[in-house]
Amino acid sequence: MVAESDNDSGNDCGNDTSGGAIAEPGRTTGRSAGGGHRRRRLILIGVAVVVGGWLLFLGVRSESAYRHDKNGLALVEQVKSNLSPGELTSTRSVQLLDEAHAQFTSAQSDLSSPLFGPIKVVPVIGRQFRSVEALSTAAATVSSVGSTFLTRVHEVLNRPHGAGPERITSLRALAAISATSASRLARIDTGPSNALLAPLASKHNQFVTQLDDARLRLVKAAGVSAAVATILQGPQTYLVLASNNAEMRAGSGAFLDVGVATTGDGSVHLGQLGPSGARSLPVDRVRATGDLERNWGWLHPGDDFRNLGLTPQFDVTAPLAARMWTSLTGQQIDGVLSLDVAGLRQLLVATGPVEVGGTKVSADTVEQYLLRDQYVGLTYAAGSSTSRRDALGDLASAVLSQLQGQTSDLKSLATSVSGAVAGRHLMVWSKSTTAQAAWVVSGVSGSLNSRSLGVSVINLGGNKLDPYLPVRVSVTTASTGANTAVTVTTHVSNATPSGLSQYAAGPFPGNPTPYGTYIGLVAANLPAAATHISVTGTGPLAVKGAEGPTWLVAAPLTLPQGASATLVTHFVLPGNDGSMSVVPSARIPAEQWTADGRSRNDGSSFAITW
Repeated sequence: MVAESDNDSGNDCGNDTSGGAIAEPGRTTGRSAGGGHRRRRLILIGVAVVVGGWLLFLGVRSESAYRHDKNGLALVEQVKSNLSPGELTSTRSVQLLDEAHAQFTSAQSDLSSPLFGPIKVVPVIGRQFRSVEALSTAAATVSSVGSTFLTRVHEVLNRPHGAGPERITSLRALAAISATSASRLARIDTGPSNALLAPLASKHNQFVTQLDDARLRLVKAAGVSAAVATILQGPQTYLVLASNNAEMRAGSGAFLDVGVATTGDGSVHLGQLGPSGARSLPVDRVRATGDLERNWGWLHPGDDFRNLGLTPQFDVTAPLAARMWTSLTGQQIDGVLSLDVAGLRQLLVATGPVEVGGTKVSADTVEQYLLRDQYVGLTYAAGSSTSRRDALGDLASAVLSQLQGQTSDLKSLATSVSGAVAGRHLMVWSKSTTAQAAWVVSGVSGSLNSRSLGVSVINLGGNKLDPYLPVRVSVTTASTGANTAVTVTTHVSNATPSGLSQYAAGPFPGNPTPYGTYIGLVAANLPAAATHISVTGTGPLAVKGAEGPTWLVAAPLTLPQGASATLVTHFVLPGNDGSMSVVPSARIPAEQWTADGRSRNDGSSFAITW
């Protein structure tokens, strides 16, 4: 029984029609092993397809986002390249910013897909992606803020504007618009900034810098609008200095006419501007202080308004002028305003021509009239000096009177004032710390900073030859160990023509100086960090020392008609990279500068970098 049963069991096993074998414990059949491999291959293939599709999707979306961002940046650059008030007050700028916003929004949409989620959590790659995403979002917000800002500004500027309280209302509205826009920009998140790849880090830093610049511009606009509104609301009294670029000082013309303007209820009332030479003070009744006294006390700047302007720091010159006026008249002064020939030309663009002494003067003719024509035939006969100075003062009075009386075109006025401020042709100082802070940030204060670099040719000869004195300045930099050696080469030519009047070119009575000879100083303000300062091409320096936040060197200059001179200033700045900010000289014609491989004039400030 046992054997039979065993045999049956064997037969059953032997007759298994499947042809298979019973697997031993711990082993799989060949078919089971092959199926497992196939399943794994299919899974891997499926995963590869999914990952490939995912990566393809990310690539397409990333490329699309890059293209939209690039297009948006190009549109923003078009707006940035036309930052003049005239361009910014056109609808074209709004259209460009709206188009840029649409591009940045599309880029933001491309990068916001949930399929990008896994990348965001990867430590290194995720940080780069989050930075790109944040920058696209931030760029969309900035363009939207810019478009809204300009649209609201246009609404204010396009309203009819009359004199008086309406001006104050408009200025308050502009201040509120600027402040609101600055606040919106301050809340923008620009994403991760640390441990970014070099190209992305560069773009991130550039964007943050430009964003900060935009915020600062809006803060400036808000502060200036509010300050001007406060001044116009009044009552306030401002000393007005009319400066003539035919006889130059440092960063401005000589202050040859002086008077007072009062404000109230949105209106400005300008009194008679008269020759400053008729308002000299007793010697040392009003003394300069600080750097001004130490550097320029030998020229007694507090005795005569024509002796002011020896420093380009209008925020130093103006308080002294206010003290001088109060000493002369007993009248308290709230602020000081300086306006020169080029500034009058800018305002004439907005006001249109005016008539002075039977002569019609326009923006196209004012420089020729004040710098040349008014001197024709003048000698040192009695009364000629007064009539010449009255031409400058009367013209300034006529321009400001016409600007006051007519319905304001704020667009044209903004363009005119902006151009005048950029070249230091219009400068303002206020006794109010709040207003003065607004003037400083807006660039109208005529102040210097620790990075300032400026070259001034100061006329000490009393002639009117500066329009015939072209000035060329070149700046080169070179590494010297851990520092940078800077060379500033100033070339001055005396191109005085023959046939000018005695009053313009001499010789002066009792003065042996020949016709057309220029006597003065070449002064340079250098950055605060400058060391190892030296000047070649001249004799002993007339001045060397600190001047506000800068260093000052001034060399004597005597230049006969047809002659030229070259002075070279050397100094060293710390580090192998940096920048300097060129201070406009306010000369007519402007100084010609060569630096960074570029040539430009100093009609407005610009940076020199290395």
